[in-house]
Amino acid sequence: MEPSHVRRLGAVWMVVVALLFSKSSALPQAENNSLESVKAAAENGDPKAQYDLAKCYERGAGVEQDARKAAEYVTRSAEQGYANAQVLLGSYFGRGLGVRKDPQEAVKWYRKAAEQGNALAQYAMGGFYSTGRGVSKNVNEVIKWWRKAAEQNYADAQAALGELYFTPFSDSTNHINFREAAKWLTKAAEQGKVAAMNNLGLLHEQGLGMDKTDFQQAAKWYQAAAAKGDAKAQASIGLLYLDGRGVEYDLSRGYMWLKLSAAQGNIVGTKYIDDYHLPRKLSPKELAEGDRLITEFQSKTKTDKAGAEAR
Repeated sequence: MEPSHVRRLGAVWMVVVALLFSKSSALPQAENNSLESVKAAAENGDPKAQYDLAKCYERGAGVEQDARKAAEYVTRSAEQGYANAQVLLGSYFGRGLGVRKDPQEAVKWYRKAAEQGNALAQYAMGGFYSTGRGVSKNVNEVIKWWRKAAEQNYADAQAALGELYFTPFSDSTNHINFREAAKWLTKAAEQGKVAAMNNLGLLHEQGLGMDKTDFQQAAKWYQAAAAKGDAKAQASIGLLYLDGRGVEYDLSRGYMWLKLSAAQGNIVGTKYIDDYHLPRKLSPKELAEGDRLITEFQSKTKTDKAGAEAR
């Protein structure tokens, strides 16, 4: 569990930047404000303008890129209690952008925003307590902050909380609650979170937090995650096809998914291709069909990626 926590917190800095910039452009054109009017408002102490100007300096939008000035203006805004600025300033201290890199200062500013109800900040706070970065590890604090964000329908927090509820934390298992895991993973999976889809498939397959084992539901969620490129889910759905559990028995599709998983370096995919002796077990026709399905999947994935980048 903890390695995924580390990866999750490392991604928080990038999530912060992406989300804050996606909510409004660096130059608040939607409000028809010119850069000069934003500067004037910022100098007059308007926290929203200070925040917008900080983003301009960070990105070099309409001004020369200057991380120190970005930090200066976002600090002014954050000190007035503007939650988005507090989150951004926390990310600056986390990344060392325009200020010294200081995890404890990052926690300080994220906490201020989190206490105002900012879901992104609450998610970040859970990440700090899960990794021990800037604070001591504390599973109760992790649950507290991720639950606050999850209850605001913040999908990343729902996925993280669901995973935490069925995984040991620093060798402790007192917090494990499979029904809570299933509840939050379902919410995250329904919002399209791929890791949550895979984890939810696992709970259905094992009957954890459920009234009974349900291979069809397991297959549904593994398939959804596998289609989005998740290597673990690809291995899992591949095994279901080989055993005919929750799906129709299909050696070609089983081979396809295990091969795709193995190609991403997943040891489960590699292991079961070898253990099942698939290349020898499949007839030439089945093997050819498996290879065709792989090519079809890779082609579709490439097309979908190109379309997403074009948008």
